[in-house]
Amino acid sequence: MRGGRDIDWKALVTGIVAYEQPFAALDGERFERIERGFGAYYQVDRLSSDAFGFSRGEGYTRLPRWDAFGYVDSGTVTRVRNAATEVPDYGANIAVLPAGWKAIQFRLNIRVILIIWAALIAGVRVFAVSDGAVWMWVAGFVAIAIAHVLLVMRSLDEKLKRWMARSTWN
Repeated sequence: MRGGRDIDWKALVTGIVAYEQPFAALDGERFERIERGFGAYYQVDRLSSDAFGFSRGEGYTRLPRWDAFGYVDSGTVTRVRNAATEVPDYGANIAVLPAGWKAIQFRLNIRVILIIWAALIAGVRVFAVSDGAVWMWVAGFVAIAIAHVLLVMRSLDEKLKRWMARSTWN
């Protein structure tokens, strides 16, 4: 599940961590397992057979205290199909079919924690310290934002591994 992620860093400006993670074997059962996993912590709403949304609900308080996934307020999870490709014909009885799924797409809303950090940094800058260049404060905020993104992604990776573990099937 690691590597090959396609992260949309421009979406982070709006407080959304948006990325695609390669995941070829994503049949209905596996996607439902991911949906149930999110349902253990969030209120889940099915958007289509290939997508669901989640938001804070009653289960949100069940997140472990130091779990970075707690920074996520809401979001969507979508399984992305491979583009329709021409199926090569190897004769009357043989055909090679492309994999049905190429990735799973996450759009995770972390605006609240970023707003809290921006307000905290601005407050320290204005009230406590008047020295220092503005670029240092902006660089500090960017570093904090990137750290939060990486922590959330790592936490989600750990959850996906647990939800997809063979020992939990049946």
